[in-house]
Amino acid sequence: MSKVTDNYAELARVLGLKVDGMVIYGEKWGYKLMMYAADSRYPYWLTVSLSAKPQDGIYLSNEEKKQFAKDNKPVVSLNQEGSSIVMALANTANQDKLRENVRAALNSLFNLLQNKGYVSCCQVCNESKPIAGNVVGGKYMHVCEDCSTKIRQSLTVASEQKAQKKENVIGGIVGALLGSLVGILAIVLLSQMGYVAALSGVIMAVCSIKGYEMLGGKLTLKGVVICIIVAVVMTYVGDRIDWAITIVDALKGEWDISYFEAFRVVPDFIKEEIIEGSTYWGNLVLLYIFTIGGAVPTIISTFKDAKHAAEVKQIGTYDEVTDI
Repeated sequence: MSKVTDNYAELARVLGLKVDGMVIYGEKWGYKLMMYAADSRYPYWLTVSLSAKPQDGIYLSNEEKKQFAKDNKPVVSLNQEGSSIVMALANTANQDKLRENVRAALNSLFNLLQNKGYVSCCQVCNESKPIAGNVVGGKYMHVCEDCSTKIRQSLTVASEQKAQKKENVIGGIVGALLGSLVGILAIVLLSQMGYVAALSGVIMAVCSIKGYEMLGGKLTLKGVVICIIVAVVMTYVGDRIDWAITIVDALKGEWDISYFEAFRVVPDFIKEEIIEGSTYWGNLVLLYIFTIGGAVPTIISTFKDAKHAAEVKQIGTYDEVTDI
């Protein structure tokens, strides 16, 4: 077990709850709950979710939710959509403080819900039936057995239809190119604003891949190769446009040069050492490193989401839940 899972297990023990991989779950004050990290990169920025409805039909107002977060320091926000109630807690790596914060926040939340007459219910049908925490298509939900079965059937059909759908390579290429334009814009704007332009490499990778997926219908290995080629080429183009703008600004008043001309003479300026080669290539390499850094997790996440899109798994019936 890792240090994080050990800490989760101890937090669950202190709260009288159970743990399943990266999810703490159980029942407190008559409410089923799940507690997990909304972003697995920040395991102690915890989210608490449960499903409950008011018996009188009067849900929490925006003012009440804001006041609750204001009155309870560990709580960052309290949101409600239908019977789904989600509470986000402040991030802290100090385990003693974390346990204290979670205990206090849960007590406050359950006290509020009981005072408002909230009762446990299914997040889908909104009926007061026995419910359980489930991972539904990679998302956490509290559902009854009937709704769980219906959702599983629906997701299976949708997944089979998507699998049978042909990949639109031409549409995907267009999508990747359109997405890469956002990346080029990010490269130029961030650099001209004085920020580290390499960070825009992440934007380039993500937008190219998502653009391909949106217009191509789905992302396959062929699509991944195309996206990488598009991202590599357009990152080069974006960096060169950035240098062209810099050249025009630097020569303003001395040489009436157009942006197109400046774009064309960048290699000549490098050869003549007007632009320092190490600076130019160093910046471009940095851009490519960040592009790869953005592409790899995006590709992994996309394939992982597709793999688990039709899954409905009950928390507590398997040992690891990492699709956060």
